Amino acid sequence: MVYVPKVEPIPDLLLDEHEVQLRDILQEYAGLEDDEHGKDTPARYLKALDEMTACKNDSDAHMESCIKWKTFDSPSDEMVTQTGITFTSLCNHHLVPFIGVAHIAYVPNGRIVGLSKLARVTRHFAKQLQVQEELTADIANFIQACLKPTGLAVVLEAEHMCMTIRGVQAPGSKTTTSKMLGVFADHTRTAKAEFQAILARL
Repeated sequence: MVYVPKVEPIPDLLLDEHEVQLRDILQEYAGLEDDEHGKDTPARYLKALDEMTACKNDSDAHMESCIKWKTFDSPSDEMVTQTGITFTSLCNHHLVPFIGVAHIAYVPNGRIVGLSKLARVTRHFAKQLQVQEELTADIANFIQACLKPTGLAVVLEAEHMCMTIRGVQAPGSKTTTSKMLGVFADHTRTAKAEFQAILARL
C-alpha cells in the first residue's frame, strides 16, 4: 500500500473570497478534493485565468505599452505578408482555449509597420475573452486604423477546445475566419488572389 499523507483542508479564513467560491464550484462540478493536488487549485486557476486574459484592460495606455506600435515612412507599394503568427485565446462561451495561427497581409500606403507589431497586435487581442470572428475583426480594425494601408487581409485558423474535448468532440477540426479590407475586399483584384495563393503554399 502506498502511503498518501493526509492534507488538511485550508481554512476559509486563509483563502481569498473568490478562491472560496471557486473551490465550492469545483468541488461540486469537478470533484475537486482538498488534497495536495487540489488544495491550491482555485488560486492557481484564478492566476491562470488572469494571465490568459492579461489584455482585457483595453485602455489606450495599456494597449500602447502592450503593442508598442511603430511605423516608418516607405515608398513601397508591394504587398507585405506575415504568416504563421501563433496565438492562444480563451473562448468567451466556454472559458476553454482556442489555439491557432494568424496570417496578415497589407499593401502599404506611404508607411510600413515594424514586423513584430503584427504579432503583438494579434496576441494583444487574443489575450481576452474572445470569439474567433470578433478576434479577426479586432486585429484587422486596429491595423487599418493605425496604418491606413491600401489593402489589408487577416486570416485566422484555430482549433477550439470547446469543440474538440467537449460537445461534438471533433478533434482536429479547424475554423477559418477572415477580414478583407481595401484592395483585398475586391474579389476581382489580384491582391486577394495573390494572398490566397501564398496561404495555399503553407
